Amino acid sequence: MRYFALWRCTRLVAALLLCITLSAPPCLALGYTYIDTGLEPVLSAQVVGDPKYYPGDTFTITVVLTNEDQDTSVQIAPLLAPDTYDPRTALGLVVSPWASDAPVSLKTPPVLAGDIRPGEKVPLTIQGTVDEESLPGTHSILLNLTYRYIYAIPMTGAEYTTIQPLYREMSLTIPVGITIKSEVRPVLLNVQQENLIPGTQGYLTGEVKNVGHATGSEVVFSVVPFDNVTFQVVEGSTYIGRFEPGQTAPVRVRIAVKDHTEAGGYPAVLQGTYRESDGSTRTTPAVPVGITVAKGAEFRVDSPGIVISPGGTALINVSYTNTGDSPASNAEARIIGSQVIVPAEDSAVLGFLGPGETRTAQFEISAKSAISGKQYPLDTEVKYRDGLGALMLSDRASLGVSVQSPEGTDAVTGNPALMIAIAGVGVIIAYAGWSVWRKHKNQ
Repeated sequence: MRYFALWRCTRLVAALLLCITLSAPPCLALGYTYIDTGLEPVLSAQVVGDPKYYPGDTFTITVVLTNEDQDTSVQIAPLLAPDTYDPRTALGLVVSPWASDAPVSLKTPPVLAGDIRPGEKVPLTIQGTVDEESLPGTHSILLNLTYRYIYAIPMTGAEYTTIQPLYREMSLTIPVGITIKSEVRPVLLNVQQENLIPGTQGYLTGEVKNVGHATGSEVVFSVVPFDNVTFQVVEGSTYIGRFEPGQTAPVRVRIAVKDHTEAGGYPAVLQGTYRESDGSTRTTPAVPVGITVAKGAEFRVDSPGIVISPGGTALINVSYTNTGDSPASNAEARIIGSQVIVPAEDSAVLGFLGPGETRTAQFEISAKSAISGKQYPLDTEVKYRDGLGALMLSDRASLGVSVQSPEGTDAVTGNPALMIAIAGVGVIIAYAGWSVWRKHKNQ
């Protein structure tokens, strides 16, 4: 009986050990430190602040990546050191931002965030530019996360003395929201330039259109030249008031151009300010504007070599050609003499001279105290009105007068005193001849 009782007790102990063995964790039964526990990293992204931007803005967004902490009451790998080969740790995390449907251009390349343990947070900076033609609304920038984690550690080798971690590759996409705000966005249409010539004032005109998606109030536009020395804005602001999407309004700016400015294009911008619906003041995006300066009316003066004898007078013809790109109205030519060369009448009417047209004026000059063999100055200029009726004065041109004593027949005919003396001698000779002839006839 005692033997039978011992035998039954042995079988009971064996059965109990078998049950304990079968009920033990599989990792111990199968030679694993641990197998797939079902745990893995839980990653999330949170934007810092409220990312709201206007079209054309350059932005920097800070995103915090978080590996959520997961409570576990069971030691995952009891045969290893604590926290070794934790399946909740994201290993070698790489973050690749891409725009998706968001109207932005991203400048941030893929970023290696490294290993993120449970409960850890890693900040990430995303930089980019909002497209200028973007529509208002909320859009998503996508963060593509690639990483791996250890899902099991089998024990291999003789007597299971070697561990071999098993990795699982993961890819996860997390959206990050960005809001594009509406704004008043101007474009300039039908730009025209009127009388923008050196030394006077002219106008830059056009139409400004709101191609944005916001309605602005108290809208004011102005033209700002880059060079505020060459160009002075005399009347530069245009008040529009309420400016709705798609609406157009005229702009007209009066600009003074510095004298002797070279013809050509000069940069400027159209910029405006307006009040938003919340009462804040905002500046519109700058619109490039070209200020085109014309040559205006310019004159080439031509005259054959002017020669006058000492003490004599002369009629001279002077031609004036408008070589500029703008007409001259009510043009009047004037010559400027000196104490030696004196004009009898110093001005002549030329009238209207369009570009390329020529007019010839005649003047009479005298040289009563001139010295033979010398050159004397004789200048000329043109007074006219520009396209806006402003009185303009051309640059002076020099003609020059050469004083020469007459020679040969000209020396006789050009000397009045000598001509009188010769005439007197001729009269005496004629009278003497007539007297001799009459006396001879009476005999």
